[in-house]
Amino acid sequence: MNRHPDWTDRLSQSRIGLCFLSFAESTVVPVPLETIVAPLMIGHPRRSVVIAIVIWLGSLAGAALFYGLGFWLADPVVHPVLEWLDLGDGLKDMTARLDKDGLFWVVFLVSFLPAPLQLATLGAGVAQANFLVFLLAIAASRGLRYGGLAVLALLLGRKIAALNIPTGRLVLMLSGVLFAGWAALQLL
Repeated sequence: MNRHPDWTDRLSQSRIGLCFLSFAESTVVPVPLETIVAPLMIGHPRRSVVIAIVIWLGSLAGAALFYGLGFWLADPVVHPVLEWLDLGDGLKDMTARLDKDGLFWVVFLVSFLPAPLQLATLGAGVAQANFLVFLLAIAASRGLRYGGLAVLALLLGRKIAALNIPTGRLVLMLSGVLFAGWAALQLL
């Protein structure tokens, strides 16, 4: 047994750390969390379900916080900050989509796709949309995303482990590939 667990072992067991990463991704970090947790789940398939649940909870907490910011602090904080970041039009477009296309499906799709969630959560709060419907959309979409990753990790993790690539190296390599793919999509 390894007396000194590598960083991936520590991260895969750190519920607070994983929850914080997910909270940060659903609030201020625009890079999809999957670039870290998908390889982490594959490297630690037996922990993948727990990882999925923890990051799901962190995502819900972050989404609820940004909804609250949009709901209570739209004029004094949200609008000025987004204008300063040149994202004011994005927020206006999002609130229009919420009105036109329906709260549940807009939030569900934005949350499910590898798109930044922040404008949808802030927009739902600014529009003073139904919080329960909003939270159900986030819970369903992120549950499918993270649960699906856990299932893939359970199916593929042991096969990949048979390649005998050290877990730390495997996680870094897969994270790099996923991050590069995400970055390339942002340039399109």
